[in-house]
Amino acid sequence: MTLLMPRLDRDAARELVARHAGTALDEVAALLPDRSSEVTYSAVGGARASDDDLLGLRGEVIDLARSHGWPDQALDLPAFESRCARVLHSRLPMTPHEAAHEEVWSCLTCCWLLDVALWRFGAEADERRFVGNVNRNTFRRLWWRAEILGSDIDLGLMGEDELVNIMERPTIAGDRRLARTIAREFLARVETGAGDRMQLMREAMKRLLRLTPFVAFSAVSDGELEDLVKDTFDAAVATMDGRTHVAAARSLEDPPAPSPTVVRLPRVIGSATAASAERAVGADTPRANEIAEVAIDIARRTGRVSNLTLREAVGISAEEAREIFNELTAKGALVRRGTKRGTHYVLPDATEVPSPVRQVDTALRRLLGRSR
Repeated sequence: MTLLMPRLDRDAARELVARHAGTALDEVAALLPDRSSEVTYSAVGGARASDDDLLGLRGEVIDLARSHGWPDQALDLPAFESRCARVLHSRLPMTPHEAAHEEVWSCLTCCWLLDVALWRFGAEADERRFVGNVNRNTFRRLWWRAEILGSDIDLGLMGEDELVNIMERPTIAGDRRLARTIAREFLARVETGAGDRMQLMREAMKRLLRLTPFVAFSAVSDGELEDLVKDTFDAAVATMDGRTHVAAARSLEDPPAPSPTVVRLPRVIGSATAASAERAVGADTPRANEIAEVAIDIARRTGRVSNLTLREAVGISAEEAREIFNELTAKGALVRRGTKRGTHYVLPDATEVPSPVRQVDTALRRLLGRSR
């Protein structure tokens, strides 16, 4: 069963934070949960979280904070956050859609766990630690770390900067499989003594981000993805050591066989199928002769004909039009002019039809008694 969480708008969240500014931590704790603000819920998506659900979550988070020094000076905050992420994720079985709303985390932080957030970051912390900011809210970022990286990754083994390198890059964090593969490879390198771990992560992530416009990570197999991430970390290590890295040559795995229900469709060229396209090619076929006459007629009426104008007129492919023009120029029926995109064909010894602008210009010059 998925939960629908209470939501608190941004202005109300800011008001609660301002109300408790300068209040001693034990006094803030005595006032929680704060039910004085109006909250809303999504109309669809699951069962509403009850007070018992949220009180159970608060109790477990408080117990965890106490084991790390709360309400006094914090002890081993990375361990607290890694454990708190698992508590939040297990206690709050939300859909990613629900967890993506700022108001959900504003309510949880300001109405239920404000004392823990103040203990973790201090009363002078950035407002985003309390309002449900996507990357800075005290609890939102922890829930999403557990959601994206999964239960197999020990979050306590990764530093804050290393987690941020994965979680605050949408092209990486948006693909859970990629994010988890990166985390596993990074931890494996650290375990074997990879040197400056922070630099290693940053170097590897720069290289992976450069690949995102060209590689569909979601389309490659697990093995190919692991090889790609491994090669990226190899390149990062080589750079840190001042060496040149040459990626190992790898062959792609064979694609899976198509489903038995998949059928091959004929290729459509304009309004003609591949079968009619075949009839359009060839100097001696009736269809080709008809198209050739059309090309000559366009050149006669407009002064020129191009591959594009012929294709638009008769609905054939660029290659088929090219064959028709090759045949006509070989027979001397048309003459090729121009190059590349400006290529066109005219009748033999014909003067191309001047543009309207040139016609007007010529007429004006004649009226003024000037020669061209």
